Amino acid sequence: MADFNPQERVKKMVNAIKAEATEKSEQIKDMAAQQFRIEKNKLLNQQKEKIIEEYKKKIESYTIEKRIQRSSKINQSRLSKMQARFELIQRLKEEVRQRMAKLIQDQSVYKELLKNLIIQGMIKLLEPRIELTCLEQDVQLIRTVLGECQSEFTQIIKRETTKDFKTTLSINQSQYLTEKAGKPILGGVVLSCANSRIVCSNTLDDRLELSLQEFLPDIRNGLFKK
Repeated sequence: MADFNPQERVKKMVNAIKAEATEKSEQIKDMAAQQFRIEKNKLLNQQKEKIIEEYKKKIESYTIEKRIQRSSKINQSRLSKMQARFELIQRLKEEVRQRMAKLIQDQSVYKELLKNLIIQGMIKLLEPRIELTCLEQDVQLIRTVLGECQSEFTQIIKRETTKDFKTTLSINQSQYLTEKAGKPILGGVVLSCANSRIVCSNTLDDRLELSLQEFLPDIRNGLFKK
């Protein structure tokens, strides 16, 4: 009992408590620091992912925009080429039209052309009665070829089918050809039958349009070589 020192005992207990408190404090600090690092890394990763995602979207948007711009330029180039082709073909068509207008000023040439156009239409329709509509100034010229047209048509049918078939032609003098698409019709005829329910247009303008459509691929290849 003589060796028991209360103050020393208390001091040891206080020191032990202080040491334990210091250890707990360090553990708490370490845990807090570790948790901070975890949260910090988590937040950094989230921000990195967000930034990466934003850049991905920007790159994707930029790529799409460039594709759209490229496609737009290609389309504009194609449209420009198509417009140039259209204009050139229209000029070519007008040039041919003007040459044809000069050609038919020769009455003998135009007379033969009219006869062939009429016979061609007769073969297409194959009707016993056909009415012709023409330019008013062409009535007299067409009247001079009616007999030839009827005779040659009968001969063609006989030769090709061994059958007799005759067609009577008449001229419509109550209505004449005037213009088409705002332009005067060059010439030619429109054949009709069955009270005009069946029509075959063999005007020079329509023949020119048909010829242009028929030879359009060749014209394009000749004018617009790749």
